[in-house]
Amino acid sequence: MGTIEVVDGLIGVLPLTGRTIVVTRAEAQAAELVEALGVLGADVMRLPTIRIVRPSEAKSLERAVRSASDYEGVVFTSVNGVEFFSRAADDIDFGAARALEESRVYCIGPATARALERVGVRVDVCPDVHVAEALLESLSDEGPLEGRRFLILAAEEGRPVVPDGLRALGALVDTVVTYRTVPVEGADPELLERIGGGVDLITFTSPSTVRNFHGLLDRKHPGPAAVIGPVTAWTARDLGYEVVVEARSFTVTGLVDAIVDHFEGDPA
Repeated sequence: MGTIEVVDGLIGVLPLTGRTIVVTRAEAQAAELVEALGVLGADVMRLPTIRIVRPSEAKSLERAVRSASDYEGVVFTSVNGVEFFSRAADDIDFGAARALEESRVYCIGPATARALERVGVRVDVCPDVHVAEALLESLSDEGPLEGRRFLILAAEEGRPVVPDGLRALGALVDTVVTYRTVPVEGADPELLERIGGGVDLITFTSPSTVRNFHGLLDRKHPGPAAVIGPVTAWTARDLGYEVVVEARSFTVTGLVDAIVDHFEGDPA
């Protein structure tokens, strides 16, 4: 039986007690997931597999900030893209809201929308389905795209679904790299050994976390996977992981809820 918790006079069992769960997100972004799992009783093992860093061509991002108003539409594909665009705008005393005030703003996922709103940017379109294909469908539903100019702000390793799809529909598209992910090196050998001995669940929030974890563990599969997003799920399965949890909502909260549902259906 899991740990007994008493809250406001009510007795309950923490749903993740006795479960060892690995968090592979970048160190700077892992706190929310680590805390949420820990509060629910999990033994959380932090193994950052990636770092989020500035693009190789930082000047390109600065130029994108200054020229964003020249585009009818500006597309953000992730929270990281918003954060690095906003930093670049602040670095030149421009501000993200000012840079985007004359363009329609499109994004993928509610977390990306919230990140834009936090820096004062109005989001015009954010599809209910949080994948690039859904955004492309929303864009195509707006009418003829031929000759319209779009700026795509994406990761260096990002999928080309949106830019390629827009070009196929006749749009004029520029893609600017806002950030890149690099593998974490020098992981603690003792931690790797502990994880390699077997865990209840490994959380993956992007394809790069899967690939880099796989490399750090010398291609071992110490446990099943819990993932955010269909592309992450496909990458995990392609590398031989059993994906037992897929978040219905592509957010940290959605992932945690799906993990709890999974283990409540499989009591310790």
